[in-house]
Amino acid sequence: MQLRSKIEPIFFPDAEQATVMRMGLQPLPTAQWMMVDADLPQFYAHKLQQHELHIERVFQALPQSAAAQEEFAQMLQKHLERDHAYMINEDEKLVHTNSQLAWDTALTDLWHSSLWIQEDICILESSGDSYCLTAASVCSPSNWKLEEKIGRTVDVIHGPVPGYQDAMGAKVNRLLIGLKADKPVQRLNWSIQPGADMFWRADLKDYSDETEKFWRVERQTLRRLPKTQAIVFGIRVFMHSFEIMSQYPEFQGNIANILRRLPPEQKTYKNL
Repeated sequence: MQLRSKIEPIFFPDAEQATVMRMGLQPLPTAQWMMVDADLPQFYAHKLQQHELHIERVFQALPQSAAAQEEFAQMLQKHLERDHAYMINEDEKLVHTNSQLAWDTALTDLWHSSLWIQEDICILESSGDSYCLTAASVCSPSNWKLEEKIGRTVDVIHGPVPGYQDAMGAKVNRLLIGLKADKPVQRLNWSIQPGADMFWRADLKDYSDETEKFWRVERQTLRRLPKTQAIVFGIRVFMHSFEIMSQYPEFQGNIANILRRLPPEQKTYKNL
């Protein structure tokens, strides 16, 4: 399934950017933890489709993640009822009142709770001096193989990112260790994607014939669960064609500046 986001672009390239190795963290008000908008029905249909096509590529969970999955579902339900247009109906189902989508709240594993929202969700749990991916529902990956990441530490997961270990590894580990339950954070990450597939895996599909390029932005959020102390990493994807992005004067000029500044291996990583 393809995504052409209905909402306006939320993030533009920085003309002064000279590396992709930067955190760019911002405080995240808890009321804005998840984003819910007109794209929700499409994400819901997409997740069901991907689950039917290849469940092991979009959902994985280790047994030790059960308590964190349950806590996430409980916290998410409260957030959606308090801060978004969700309610419990007479059948004890969670309903998004704008789209009339409904879910059984008795199903609180990560796969089912991830259907309530647009975000992909990863659960990270402490493994000594690092954090390990113990559960994930990732239906809109950016050339990311979930089946190879489950059970691995954050350092190993980011191994393919050029220069990550030297420039970012220690910073990310400190962030995860020090993250407070009442102080979630967010960052925005971008890439350039051939075509608008939500499930983007170049190892499974040949994109060489795709002529239309898309500005892909991920709104990434980090929030600690207070009881289990697990960290919830949320990823909301936005996709806008270059045709649409070219209507914004700063876009093409800034991309050209980035092309001149980024090291060659980072250009390759970002599909420039």
